[in-house]
Amino acid sequence: MFNNIHFLVACGCFAIFFPGSFVFGFPGVMAGEWQQLFNVDKSQIGRLMFFILAGTGFSMYLSGKLQEKIAPHWMILTGNFFCALSIGLVGYATSITHVYIWAFAEGFFCGFVYIPCLTIFQRLFPANKGLLTGIINLTFGGSSAIMSPVFSFLLVSKGYGATCWITMVAAISIGMGCALFIKIPKSMAKRALTIAPRLSLMQTIALKPFRYLWCVWALAGAAGVSLIILSATFGQTLGYDVTQYVMILTCFNILNGIGRLVCGRLADYFPKQKILMIVFLFASAAYFLMPFVTELYLLSFLACFVGLAFGAMFTVSAPLVTECFGLENFGRVFGLVFTAYGFLAGFLGPWLSGIVLDTTNGNFTIVFTGFAFFYLISAFLILRVRKPGIIPTPGLE
Repeated sequence: MFNNIHFLVACGCFAIFFPGSFVFGFPGVMAGEWQQLFNVDKSQIGRLMFFILAGTGFSMYLSGKLQEKIAPHWMILTGNFFCALSIGLVGYATSITHVYIWAFAEGFFCGFVYIPCLTIFQRLFPANKGLLTGIINLTFGGSSAIMSPVFSFLLVSKGYGATCWITMVAAISIGMGCALFIKIPKSMAKRALTIAPRLSLMQTIALKPFRYLWCVWALAGAAGVSLIILSATFGQTLGYDVTQYVMILTCFNILNGIGRLVCGRLADYFPKQKILMIVFLFASAAYFLMPFVTELYLLSFLACFVGLAFGAMFTVSAPLVTECFGLENFGRVFGLVFTAYGFLAGFLGPWLSGIVLDTTNGNFTIVFTGFAFFYLISAFLILRVRKPGIIPTPGLE
């Protein structure tokens, strides 16, 4: 077994790289191609993210439990294989329904890579959980920035079907190969473990800190993910063209990525609840100001704070779950927390905001003010997420 920790970290990043690019990069590049192939409108293409999030929501808790019985590297290998296989099969899609099935499967099997990677690297680096969580999250979310141009080049030069197959082969070769090496060395296994009582599903749900964190992910997740969709619409409303309003989304994504790494590192030294409270308050202030700002550079500056809060939520929440509920419970608890994002954030954010904009003739003041309150509420709720003093009596698994 390899004892080189840096090699293990590199393997973890490569293992999660392709699944991340399939979720965050592939749909955006292929959206136009799918519209032409299946003669569908933009609203039908827009449902892809719902199916991806739904698949992730279903798998996170399941993968958290399975990793307690199956070696994490086998979980990661399985997730990589089916993520890659799905890309190959979608090359044969004959309707948008087949693409929806691919989106759900992609999101579902990403959970088999994401949760075990976070768990095993928190065990390997107990003193630097935040930093390693930030690195894994940055790789997972940032992979699309590298692979989107590659997907575009292959699509233009090789065609749709060949792009899917070339990508599948690369993902299987690299992702599955690296997954085999992601193991905790025997010399570190005992030192990496912490002692905490096992929590059942009912026990977890009964804990107030869990419910507070779940609500934070529903509210802050909805407010954060919505700007990805609304940045273009709001920019167009103000009279900017695509070459201009793309700056809003670019600034959001830059701080989304940087924030994962920086806030993750800060979480190793400062109270995690206070870090999230601060970035949530900044994001809340940004949303309150957005309806009254028309200057593009200032709007992009405000978008940075929303991106920072969005990235910090993913990164800082992981070590916070470990701190409050114990490392042995990380997979199942974090998986349950993720269901708030997978099932509810999409409705409270992009879906509900679209309904409000349609019924109010594009009144962004109502939408952005609502998201500002989402972040404000989250800033207070996150302070209530603390280690529970008493574990309730056992419930049903």
